[in-house]
Formats: sequence, C-alpha cells, structure tokens
Amino acid sequence: MNRDLEVFKKEVSWFISQEDNIIIHNDNHVIELSYLFKKTFPLLTRLISKARLLNLTINTQPYILFSWTDKEGNSCGWLNKIEPTNSSKLHLIEEHRLLLNTIGGIQESYNQPCPSLNNNQNFMFIESECSIGIDTWDEYYIELCVDDNIEPSNWNDCLCFAVEANGNLTLYNTKSKEVLLFAHDHCFEDVVCLEGQPEYTFYKIENIDNFTDYVESLADSWLARLN
Repeated sequence: MNRDLEVFKKEVSWFISQEDNIIIHNDNHVIELSYLFKKTFPLLTRLISKARLLNLTINTQPYILFSWTDKEGNSCGWLNKIEPTNSSKLHLIEEHRLLLNTIGGIQESYNQPCPSLNNNQNFMFIESECSIGIDTWDEYYIELCVDDNIEPSNWNDCLCFAVEANGNLTLYNTKSKEVLLFAHDHCFEDVVCLEGQPEYTFYKIENIDNFTDYVESLADSWLARLN
C-alpha cells in the first residue's frame, strides 16, 4: 500500500472504512499544468510541482492524493475529488473552473499547516458541493440585520465554495470575484467586519481580495510548511 495513503487513512480515519473499495491506478501520475494555470496560480504551481501524486478511486469515485513532506519529515497533503466538467448548473468563475479542471477540489486534507485556510473545512472548491448564497443562514442573517436596523443585502450573486465544520462559509461574488467570509462563530484575528453588515455575519479576510488571492494564500501556507 502507498505510504502517503496509509498516513492519510490514519490521520483522516473517518473518511475510508474497511468496507470501501479502493483501487490505486498509478503511483507515478503526472498533471500537465497549462500556461494559463501557471500564470494564474504561480504559488499553487510551485506547490503542485513538489507533490507526490496518487491516482485512485474509492467506491468508483476518482480522487488524486497530493502529498508532500513537511519540515519534520511527516507526510501531509490533500485528497482531491475529480468530477466531470459542469457537474452542476452553477455559474463558476473562470479561475475556479481552471482550478477544478486541473487538480479537482479538495475533499480532505491531512497534517495541514496551522493556521491555514484548510483548517476545519468540510470541503473546498468541489463543484457538486458548492451553492448559491448563504444557504440555511438566511433567517439568522435577516434577524441580525433587523436587530441592528440594517437593510439586508441580497447574496444571490455569491457562490459558496468552502464550508467549515461549524457552518462558516467562504464565498465569492460571481461578478466581481470578491471573496467574503460568512462567520456566525469565529475567533479569527485576520478578518474585518464587512462595512454595513452586522457583526458575526460577513467579513473580509486580510490580504485576500479575490478568488485567486484565496487559492494563492492557501498554497503559500503549505509551501511554508514543506521541507
């Protein structure tokens, strides 16, 4: 069995059970990164170029395990879900589509840096998991707006591309590509409340203006961890 996969199974013990059917297809899988990908995501390009790739299916679902070695000699990485193009009817911005078409979306990560945008995420970028607006938080949001005498905004132009275990959402505006955090519960020090919005709703993440910034910030945190 592949060593990185064994470490993943140990660190993310809830994801793969003994009953699951795992097929390893190629221990030497190589991803061709396009010029556009390299130009759009230079830090992610550096990170991917350092990765060990394992192509596998779990119960017929394709994945790629991206693994690296950190400064302590530990295996760390991402399990990325590979889906058909346009696996939903959502309007994804071109940078998001480029990311998915090249490396897929992050289903799980293991031995990740802390802090990192990966921390406590249920998924990141996966098209079939994405949704429009703030989903089940609409009522909560409207109640806080009423309490603060603020006119509620319409968030139907925003697409949620990451969800934390506690329900916090990360979204981008499909027109402006601006990234926002919707956090009903947080202790982040690198966020500021979005002007005109109630506390514990919408925030800007420091040094992240758009989707490309978000992806590159994620890659940068992992590069800093590697040997």
